[in-house]
This record gives sequence, structure tokens and C-alpha cells, in this order.
Amino acid sequence: MTAGVSRRRFLECLAAAGLAALPVPAAWAAGLDRLTVWGMPASPSVVLARAVASGALAPLAGEARFDVWRTADQMRAGVVSGDIELFAAPSYAAANLCNRGAGVRLVNVLTWGLLYVFAGPGVSIGGIDDLRGRTLLVGSKNDAPDLLTRFVLKAAGLDPDKDLKLSYVGTSAEAVPLILAGKADAAVLPEPAASAAEIKAREAGVAVTRALDVTELYAARTGRPAGVPQAGLAVTERFLDAHPDVVAALHAACVEAAGWVAANPGEAAALIAGPLKLPAPIVEASLPRFRLKVASTAEARDDLEAYFRALMTLSPDIVAGRLPEPAFYWGH
Repeated sequence: MTAGVSRRRFLECLAAAGLAALPVPAAWAAGLDRLTVWGMPASPSVVLARAVASGALAPLAGEARFDVWRTADQMRAGVVSGDIELFAAPSYAAANLCNRGAGVRLVNVLTWGLLYVFAGPGVSIGGIDDLRGRTLLVGSKNDAPDLLTRFVLKAAGLDPDKDLKLSYVGTSAEAVPLILAGKADAAVLPEPAASAAEIKAREAGVAVTRALDVTELYAARTGRPAGVPQAGLAVTERFLDAHPDVVAALHAACVEAAGWVAANPGEAAALIAGPLKLPAPIVEASLPRFRLKVASTAEARDDLEAYFRALMTLSPDIVAGRLPEPAFYWGH
């Protein structure tokens, strides 16, 4: 290592090169008595749960545990207070926190698209233009699912405010019983709510269809083959400065965990069902559907910036009005 290369930069380079498992100098390892890795209330958190359960952080943290933040407000308050330092989050939320001075960096991307349009009973939707004149349920107005939906509608030549009726519900989960009951023609659902809808529909003898893949629609309109970099692992600057070795080790453990999840869906679902407060069969059904691929944000920067620009065309404030500075992308 040459003079002037910082401990953090050296570790980031190791991780980006897939060498984060190499031993680091003992003097660099600032051990932690306790470490909590926070997941988000969605299926991709299974990667972090497995990374912690694998014991990969044991050499660096006396007690490593996994937990799930429940609401975006809890996550933001925890980051500001310092109670949440290493956490999964929607990528736009991490960018927003960074741009608002909260000292957040995005380490990696875990999921590359988990949003689907479901057709209700008796409704046929073969392409996006078939939404014309329909009522479409969408959760969380002005949040990423809403903005992504509006983006692909506009790209396809549909005016979201005139050519169809967007009907908003508080959360995506609230849309599931409504679409099963035929209260709307279609609904935009992320995983695992989408898999829950399919399972509950089968149990009720109701025919609903996973009609459109929003990620494919986004790729077709933008030419970005990697999908939508919707969520990943974030870290506060304060934690990263103090424990770059832990961040590098956790990223490497995420890469390993992704392979384990793909090979062991049943065990993976059992691992995360409790923290997510969802039945294991719903979680297991959702695992192949959220495009699991772990990539450092240095690798994913072009895709992240394209995604942020797409969201900003509809609501610049979603990332606090500008693209994040280069320092936001870990390993750059």
C-alpha cells in the first residue's frame, strides 16, 4: 500500500475487486461490542439477514444482529439520531438523506426491480396501452412506485391524469384485498405484496394476473438493461469513517448471501419471515421475483443516476433536487 492511500479507500478497493475477505491489519480493525444491521420491510432484506446469520461479521463485531425498521419515518429519525447507521433503504431515500446533509452513502444495490401491475378478476391487460380507461390502484402517492408508474405510462404515451384513473391507497398491502374484491381494474404491487396477492387469490378462487413487469417497461423506455436499482445497503459517514472494515466485510457477505438465497429459498424465507412479519410461503414465493443481484454502487452508479433522473422528471424533491455528489457512491 502506498503512502497517501487511506484505510477506507484501500478497503473499498478490496471490496470492489471482490477481495474484501482478505485479512486486514490488526491495527485497522476497530472492534465493535455490538452491531445492528437494519433491513427494510421488504423481501430484499433477506440478503442482509443471511449476511449477519452467516457469521461473516464475527471477527469485527462481538454481537451482530439483524433488525427491520418499520416505517420510512423511523428510518430517517434513526439515521439523524445515530441509532441507525448500517441499513437497507430505497436508493432514492439514501440519496435524499445524503443531499439533505445527513451524511449517508450507498454501499450497494440489492434489488433491480420488484414492481408489477396486476390485472383484477375479469380484466385483460396484455400491454401498457390496455390500461387506458382503467382504474389503477397505486400505493404511497409521490413515492417511488407511484413515480415509476407515472414514468412508464408517460413514456408509453399515456397521460396518467387523463387517460386512466390512478387511485391511491396508503400502502401497497392495502391494495391487495381491493384488487381481489374487484374494486379496481388493476393494481401496482411490489414484492412481497405481489406474491401475497397471487397466493391469496388462489386460496379465494379468484383470478388475478401478474400482467405487466414495470422493470421491463422501464428498461424498454430507457435502454438500461440492468433494471431498476431500487434499494440497497446504506451507511452513515460517521460509521464508515470509524469502521470501513465492517462495511467492506458486510458488502462481501452480501455478495455471498445472494448466492445462498438463490440456492436455498426455503431456508431463506424461514430466516426472514419472522422479522418481516409475513408467512414464509409468501416470502419464498417472492424471492425469485425481486431481481436479486448485489453490485457495489461504484459499479451501479450509471444506473443509479439514470434512475434518479427518471424520478426527478416527475418530482425533483424525491432526491432533494439534485444528483448526489460522487462521494455518495461507495467504492468510487
